[in-house]
Amino acid sequence: MSYESREQAAGVTLEGINLYFGKLHVLKNISLSIEPGEFFAFLGPSGCGKTTLLRLIAGFERAQAGKVYIGKKDVTDLPPWKRNVGMVFQNYALWPHMTVRKNVSFGLEEKKVPREEIEKRVNSVLELVDLLELADRRPSQLSGGQQQRVALARTLVVQPRVLLLDEPLSNLDAKLRVQMRRELRELQQKLSLTTIFVTHDQEEANTTADRIAVINRGIIQQIGSPMELYDQPKNLFVANFLGVANIIKGEIIKDGNMFKFVGDDVVISIRGENTPEPGPCSAVFRPQNLVIRKDTFEEKPSSITFTGKVIHREFLGNIIRYSVRAGSHVLSVDKPHLREEKPLEIGHLVTLQLKSDQIVFLKD
Repeated sequence: MSYESREQAAGVTLEGINLYFGKLHVLKNISLSIEPGEFFAFLGPSGCGKTTLLRLIAGFERAQAGKVYIGKKDVTDLPPWKRNVGMVFQNYALWPHMTVRKNVSFGLEEKKVPREEIEKRVNSVLELVDLLELADRRPSQLSGGQQQRVALARTLVVQPRVLLLDEPLSNLDAKLRVQMRRELRELQQKLSLTTIFVTHDQEEANTTADRIAVINRGIIQQIGSPMELYDQPKNLFVANFLGVANIIKGEIIKDGNMFKFVGDDVVISIRGENTPEPGPCSAVFRPQNLVIRKDTFEEKPSSITFTGKVIHREFLGNIIRYSVRAGSHVLSVDKPHLREEKPLEIGHLVTLQLKSDQIVFLKD
């Protein structure tokens, strides 16, 4: 059987997962559904439970409560080798004394697959990951990116219905990570293989995943597409974890038929249907939502204006990020970097303008 005729990709469903290590409650009432053929990411800080959740799907961890389904099959009590999933580990775990070909074929040989079938499938998957010409090399003769592709090929050759990736790019340098995440995404789309990717890097999740589950302290904070999570975070943790956010504390008050956000030095009239209930609240907006200039702006009813002083500057290549003290707030502002354009100096007095429809109001 060729790799292209493998079983159809399977969805993954978790229902009411609660997992403890001793008295430590690691995963707290986790329920989610991953569609067949979807590239799904678990995103969160170190220690949040994302790798434990991946290992639970693989069968390496057992929950005290809840169910795990792959496709329509309940695999909660099945061992890893009966779940038909493949896992690529963070350290690749390649056999150093074996060639690329032997590393990839090892699992098939253990399963007593006929030799002719092994050769066919190994050649097919090595060609898929562009390693066929390096099949006789050993891992020590390969670059980090090539080793990562060997680990991926070794997993794909057993034709899993679900591919699990545990931070597989973390050992690569920055430029190679960008290349490899693009290759991962292209390969996943070519195979239409359900893929679950664990990472603490929001840029990796944003550029590869169809949807992301943001996890903190064993709790799913929000699930959505990268753009949904970035533009419409449900709480301050998600807003902060999915990029840089400016956060102004205050409260929502009702003023006649209108609602207003009132914070230190800031009053914002709120329009639209998604107005929070009156009470403590935070106004959240991104650095690129602010426009910065040395002169003043024309006042607009749909915009908020701040005046302040530049107190810090970072050159990030495509942008310059300024920190501006405006009253009691320090705001991050991103300005595109253009050749020959002189950056603002520390101490410059500036004016900032923000369109009110770029603000998200989140209850504390």
